[in-house]
Amino acid sequence: MRPSTCCSRIGLRPTTKVESTGAVRPGGWIAFSHRRGFTLVEILVVTAIVVVLAGVTAGMLPGLFDRVQRADALAKTRTMGLAVLQYPVDHGGKLPPLFPGQVLEYEEGRGGRIVTECAAYLGVPTSPAKYLVRSLMPRAYARQTVPADPAQMRVWVMNTRLTNNGAVINPFGGVTTPGEPPTGNSLLGALSEVSAPWMLTTADQKQPNVASAPWRANTPPAPPLGDARAVFRFDGSAGLVKIDQP
Repeated sequence: MRPSTCCSRIGLRPTTKVESTGAVRPGGWIAFSHRRGFTLVEILVVTAIVVVLAGVTAGMLPGLFDRVQRADALAKTRTMGLAVLQYPVDHGGKLPPLFPGQVLEYEEGRGGRIVTECAAYLGVPTSPAKYLVRSLMPRAYARQTVPADPAQMRVWVMNTRLTNNGAVINPFGGVTTPGEPPTGNSLLGALSEVSAPWMLTTADQKQPNVASAPWRANTPPAPPLGDARAVFRFDGSAGLVKIDQP
């Protein structure tokens, strides 16, 4: 039996059918859609899940941030060390003359700094005549407030006291005035039996080679990488070591 015939018998008229979407279609009946909202229990469950996930994520972020900073410092330490090892190729096999504490301020004619002596191997522009090479600054050191002037911050310390074949030497020799040859810097190939093979490491006031240095105040008071330092070795390897190694 057609719906319209049935309706006519009981005094009803056919009308339209209301679908759940709110649209109407001719030839049907009125249909009421009852939409149920979220219950209090459902809302509480979802809220609890969100809180748990937020707590887990918040707990992971500090560790992730530390790992990123350490990886960044290690990469830039490796870059600096490789530039030092490239220098002897063009300079009679000798290492560059370098100060113990290394800053990232390039200064034309100023020796003793990796960013100046090894600018060609670092891809550092030689203009302007004086500027801070921020691209090589590890993120952990860029966040430090001591010293106040980042151009004076000793980011790395060189190993200037090696025992090689029984003799104590400074492999980087002495820094001379511009235009004069460096004095005392060693042949890289002669460093065959060094007792402490690390070449440079990230600097801080607790590092043994920094503790008694006159420029100690120009390094961060504590290791910016937490319980580790980034180290580059004479054999070309690099890594993170615990602060008691060094």
